[in-house]
Amino acid sequence: MGSVTENGVNGAAPTSFVELSEKYKSEHDKRLRSDGLSQFTDLYSIPKFRRFKQDPWADRSTYDTLPRAFDGDRREILIMGTGIAALVFAVRLLEAGFKREDLQFIDVSAGFGGTWYWNRYPGLMCDVESYIYMPLLEETGYIPKHKYASGTELREHAERIAEKYDLTEQAWYRTRMVDSVWDDTAKEWVVRLAEQLSDGNEREPITVRSRFVILTTGLMLIPQVPQIKGIQTFAGDCFHAARWDYQVTGGSQQDPSLVNLKGKKVGIIGTGASSIQIVPELAKWADKLYVFQRTPSAVDRRDNRPTDAEWFKKEVSTGPGWQEKRSQNFYSFVSNASPKPEVNLVNDGWTTMPSYSALIGNTAHNPTTPEEIGKYYQYIKELDVERQSRVRDRVDVIIKDPATAAKLKPWYSGFCKRPCFHDDYLDSFNKPNVQLVDTDGKGIDEITEKGLVVQGQHYDVDVLILGTGYKSPFLFSPPGRVGVQILGRNGADLDKKWTNAVTTLHGVMSHDFPNMFWPGFIQAGGNPNYTYTINQGALQVAHLMGSGLKKTGSTTPASSGSGSSLYKYNFTVEATAEGEENWSMAVVSHAHMLGASSGCTPSYMNAEGELEGVSDPAKLAKMARSAPWGRGQADFDRVLDEWRAKGDFEGVEIKT
Repeated sequence: MGSVTENGVNGAAPTSFVELSEKYKSEHDKRLRSDGLSQFTDLYSIPKFRRFKQDPWADRSTYDTLPRAFDGDRREILIMGTGIAALVFAVRLLEAGFKREDLQFIDVSAGFGGTWYWNRYPGLMCDVESYIYMPLLEETGYIPKHKYASGTELREHAERIAEKYDLTEQAWYRTRMVDSVWDDTAKEWVVRLAEQLSDGNEREPITVRSRFVILTTGLMLIPQVPQIKGIQTFAGDCFHAARWDYQVTGGSQQDPSLVNLKGKKVGIIGTGASSIQIVPELAKWADKLYVFQRTPSAVDRRDNRPTDAEWFKKEVSTGPGWQEKRSQNFYSFVSNASPKPEVNLVNDGWTTMPSYSALIGNTAHNPTTPEEIGKYYQYIKELDVERQSRVRDRVDVIIKDPATAAKLKPWYSGFCKRPCFHDDYLDSFNKPNVQLVDTDGKGIDEITEKGLVVQGQHYDVDVLILGTGYKSPFLFSPPGRVGVQILGRNGADLDKKWTNAVTTLHGVMSHDFPNMFWPGFIQAGGNPNYTYTINQGALQVAHLMGSGLKKTGSTTPASSGSGSSLYKYNFTVEATAEGEENWSMAVVSHAHMLGASSGCTPSYMNAEGELEGVSDPAKLAKMARSAPWGRGQADFDRVLDEWRAKGDFEGVEIKT
């Protein structure tokens, strides 16, 4: 289990599960703060950083040549977003019989890619195997370059999908959805859009109409920054990792030679999933690199390697449906299924971490009584000990300085924070120009004009990078994550409905919001391979909309007088109030499967501790409705497959 106690290098390591639990609790307690999520604010809310709201990757010379929306425009299907989810939904709708010209993407960016469009920091790659994460590999025939794809390759793949399906001209770029209101007379959505100009300002909002709206707003989109005293006073260059400034560092995403950092002192705040990829790149160029840490990440091996094309054709793309089968094989191991497949096809850090089922559920156990549930939580935590101990031991093997090694060890269950995988991060701290500044869970005391203060000591830096993550997706509805108001029938507010008590059908739709859909994961299957979850949601929505298309059989515009729409597809799809309530209660009935994470170290996954310690029954019931499907992704898939096969559309109304 390692050899370090809470107070440093000396002393005995925890020798029992009880001692280890006490150690975990002490680390948890020192990270608790009374301000919870309010310790952070959106990047753009601070005047110093408002310039980063402007797209740094857009070619401003083409601003006036890209397609744009005009007041009074109509489209059949508006898709909010141009990331992987938007593209997967579009492709599944095309397969269901809808036409390319019916689809219209809307995004504040100037290109496809979503999170892979915005994030372009050096070292960026996906932590899920590319053969299962990159969608539509069978359909595009593409072979990923490495087991884990780079950010550049992922963005290029998004563009590849758009080109293959002739979707490149179906986007209104640099356009923000302001709000969307349901017109119950015309049975359509009235959507206000604001186009962003090259100078960072916006045009006056215009109004367009659409029969359907799909909200693919993503999970990690709005960068956040800690509200540290003096953050606006820093005189050097400062930016968030999600808006990397290569003019400051030199280089580019394709060639991350950060030559401008030579001779400079660089500080990076944060040691999460982004920073562990950035630190090795900064260490190559900075004269001095300070890594400011509040809580260490659990960093296991990644073992990235190039893809051998012949091996891929023989061992990976083994026939029709190979990607779905490989994804399901991956999930079987991550969710601790029993029995497991004979062969672990992906065989990586995720699939050797069965305790991650604490977050995503599983079908191998079915505790029902309080005693059984307590034993199940104990089992999950004990299951995690061996893996997390191995991660801590890896620190001792790699890090030469015992004091630094002690500070880099994660003292919490592995499922408490996003598990990290990297081959070079830990070794960076063996370099003489890299210094770990551990804040003992408390964070930065103050930022001055010339640097940062931690525990009374000042660290001079020339360049400051904020690796401080994103706005938590767990407390907001899909439109609420990006500040869009959605008003359904009779003025029902989707974000307020979500806040009061999440109520959906299959995690993709909600009563009083006809013809509006979104991907899961709340009240749907959970999976570290989020693109698989996206695809399951897209298949369900395509089935629903495709059934409406078959039911009406009409693809000619309707015009029956004032107030009528001029759309091809004159039908609505909506969850019934009874259907979504029954589904929500089914989610609640399995939510206890995810309770082992109670007491985890504060992070975005538990809203910085705000989701723990709740005793009020009404609040607990509301939290249970906000959970993923507690029986796991495989069981969620089974339920939806059976629902579709039954064919009676229980809980859904499709009206002409």
